[in-house]
Amino acid sequence: MPDADELDRMKTAYQDRVRTLSDAVFQRERELAILAQVASRVHGENEVQAILDIALDEILERMDLKTAWIFMGTDEERKLTLAASRGVAQRYMQEIRTEGLGECLCPEVFWSGHRMQARNTTQCPRMPDIVEGLSAPVAHACIPLRFDKGTSGVLNVAARPGQLFTEDELRFLETLGHQIGLAVERARHLQSERVRNQEARAMAAVSKAIGGTLDVQAVIRAVAETARDLVGADRAVILIGDRPESIRVGHVAGEAHPDFVPGRTLDLIAAGSRLIPTAIRERQVYNVADWSSDPRVNAALAERWKIRSGLVVPLAAREHLLGLLLLSCAEDHRWTEDAVEVAEALAAQASVALENARLFEEARQAYQDLREAQERSLRSEKMAVLGTFASGLAHEVRNPLNSIALQLSILDRRIARCEPAVGKEMTELSGVIRDEVKRLDGLVGDFLLFSRADRIQYQSADLEQLIDEVVHLLRPEARAARVTIRRQQAGHPIPPARMDGEKMKQVVMNLLRNAVEAMPEGGVVTLESGLVDGRARLVVRDTGPGLPPEIDVFQLFVTTKPKGTGLGLSIVQQIVLQHGGDIVAAASEPGQGACFTVTLPVQPVSEAQTEARS
Repeated sequence: MPDADELDRMKTAYQDRVRTLSDAVFQRERELAILAQVASRVHGENEVQAILDIALDEILERMDLKTAWIFMGTDEERKLTLAASRGVAQRYMQEIRTEGLGECLCPEVFWSGHRMQARNTTQCPRMPDIVEGLSAPVAHACIPLRFDKGTSGVLNVAARPGQLFTEDELRFLETLGHQIGLAVERARHLQSERVRNQEARAMAAVSKAIGGTLDVQAVIRAVAETARDLVGADRAVILIGDRPESIRVGHVAGEAHPDFVPGRTLDLIAAGSRLIPTAIRERQVYNVADWSSDPRVNAALAERWKIRSGLVVPLAAREHLLGLLLLSCAEDHRWTEDAVEVAEALAAQASVALENARLFEEARQAYQDLREAQERSLRSEKMAVLGTFASGLAHEVRNPLNSIALQLSILDRRIARCEPAVGKEMTELSGVIRDEVKRLDGLVGDFLLFSRADRIQYQSADLEQLIDEVVHLLRPEARAARVTIRRQQAGHPIPPARMDGEKMKQVVMNLLRNAVEAMPEGGVVTLESGLVDGRARLVVRDTGPGLPPEIDVFQLFVTTKPKGTGLGLSIVQQIVLQHGGDIVAAASEPGQGACFTVTLPVQPVSEAQTEARS
């Protein structure tokens, strides 16, 4: 039978064992409570940052600790960033944001995936800087965290001053780290699913918006706005064209910039851009996280454009480069593979829509050109037939008119010998006949002009001088009709060019005389001339009653004057078309006056040709 001392020792051992088991049970219950609380709080939480904050709060509160922090990064970047922290010194936080992690044990844990424990400050040279208000050496545990898609992290928990974490505590922290990893992965999967659903809805909306339209502006606007929203860019710019020295800004979504104005043409070569011309030349997607240091980018231009990170995606379809999609952020930003895929998908949709619009525009223009060619051909044939008919008719009619005029002269001399009463009546009848003969003779003259309108004799002529001559010639006639003629310059002076001077003088005279005759009560006629967009332009504007909107004044025998022949403006149009130009009668409301605009190509004549013709 054991003696009293032996019984006391057994009793003491038993009590120690009970206390140890009680402490272990208490510790396990506390750990289970922490795990349960963390699991309960993160359940249904979809934000990674919120999950990390919840985990740190529970660890510190339940374990009666003060400081914990989590670093996260990706295998691809091999760079750690501070993801969450509690009790970390502000100075240290600012330092790692600006200078990076520096010398630390965490990278070894991060890349190796093995648990390490800092037993004293010498093993972690940064501990005096990390823990807020540290007055004594402390140890801290480094627990590796593994997530999906090559993402890793390190959970750091600072121990109490003068203490170390036990093996049980480290295993518990590993279990908790595993739970954090699972919660983060679930949140990321849910977030990725939401993003995918959002992208699918956005892509469907874009497809619906641009699928049935051939409006280029509507297409690029929808793509730019959607791309900016989906990938989280500060600015989305669509550039139209395949030549970096002359590329047009199609649309800008997000942050405005004076260089990116819709409709403006940019010379990227002169501006010093390197990356965008390379993307145009190689038709390749460029994902550049740091435009300030990447050698492929002009850093000064990137700073001017406020681009810190950018994504350049070509718009190409059927071997045609149609433009570029430029997505950018003013701050550091790394575009994920998902973001790049979304941008490429949008660019592909935009390319197809733009290509369809381009092909439709080419087909429409080809049809329009063919139609205009057919109309010109029909008009030419019609004019040729009418010209031949008019020429023959004019000659046939003019001979009897000359005979009538001669007989009227003889009749006037005989009337002069009649009695005054009879002579006066006969003179009035003779005057009526003479007026009608003059009107018919004028009509015959118009027919002759019409028949010769296509006979162009090119030579060097000064259009400005021709206009001044016509104004000087018709000013007395206009003054008698109480019409003021104003001569104005619009654009640069028109240089001497290759044209039929007499025919163009006839054009100016017809337009000016029509304007004067359109204002029997008086008014103002303004003649503007000048070189605009490389073409000679003449504008004749009056303050008369205007043009009826329902008639084409250039059609043969169409006139707004009571005694007009309807040939004058047809002759003018024919002469202008023969010179390769165009004439437009501006639509005007009644009482707002009429406006005719003539544009002509300027074909300079060399001095040698001019001298030869002289």
